[in-house]
Amino acid sequence: MSTDLRAIAARTLAEVPMNTAFARAVVEETVAGELWADRAEDPRAFHAVHPYGMSLVWGDAVDEALDLVVAYLRERADEGQGEWLQVDPRWDAIDWDDTLDAVPFEDHDQLAGGERVVRHTRVNFAFDAGAFWARRDEHLPVEPWQVRRTVRADFDWPGSVVPSEFWPDADTFLANGGGWVLADGPQVAAMAFASYRAGRQVELGIETAPDWRRRGLATTAAAAMIDNLLVSHLTPVWSCREDNVGSYRLATTLGFRPTLHLPYYRVPAATARPTRRFGWRPDVTGPLRRRRTGTAGRA
Repeated sequence: MSTDLRAIAARTLAEVPMNTAFARAVVEETVAGELWADRAEDPRAFHAVHPYGMSLVWGDAVDEALDLVVAYLRERADEGQGEWLQVDPRWDAIDWDDTLDAVPFEDHDQLAGGERVVRHTRVNFAFDAGAFWARRDEHLPVEPWQVRRTVRADFDWPGSVVPSEFWPDADTFLANGGGWVLADGPQVAAMAFASYRAGRQVELGIETAPDWRRRGLATTAAAAMIDNLLVSHLTPVWSCREDNVGSYRLATTLGFRPTLHLPYYRVPAATARPTRRFGWRPDVTGPLRRRRTGTAGRA
């Protein structure tokens, strides 16, 4: 994608009224994601996919480019690339459930199986420092656990929500905020880390080792990281699926308050089907599309 077109993508992304840090990482090429526009001149719609699998459709005239957007999403699915899709809230007047042939999460067991697009809800939170400090002493480490800053070796810690899923290498990870771990010597039980960074805002990612889950250890690691962010005059950010009960509860325990609820579509791979409204549009790809290898991750 040309530099000029990428600059337009960045400008229009800055106007989207939601947490867009993951898309910003793609637009700014911090990570090797995929960026698409509906046309090279005066683009009306953009689509970005982070390597972790989260995606966003946005732009100044998404309604005018809707046929092309939907055709492109179907092409991706047909190529075996699933994603977790959000849409610029300024276009919520479009019936996205109908457009994507989606079913609500609460009905997916009966109707969706593994082949239907499922609408979840993604929640954006705002940080309440007063609420955090009111409970801070509840989240101090207990022997034998200690908190420490992440080091280069922590970049390759195994798991699903871990730094290597969000950053290209250890140096980039540490330069963009790193994280904090709860450990007993070499035994790492939990990690809180910068999954995305946008200016002075740092979004937290959390992972707990399987043997140490449901013991509140992630809360201790996250509280240590939030301490450090506040001292550094950075703003902690949190987003998660509403049905991710553990993440939602952890957020509220740490002083985050839900502020925005958005449709969040699980678009499965290799299940694209034409509908009566939108057919395939083979002319929507080409030089506007920056591809990456691999398949979408989890979100």
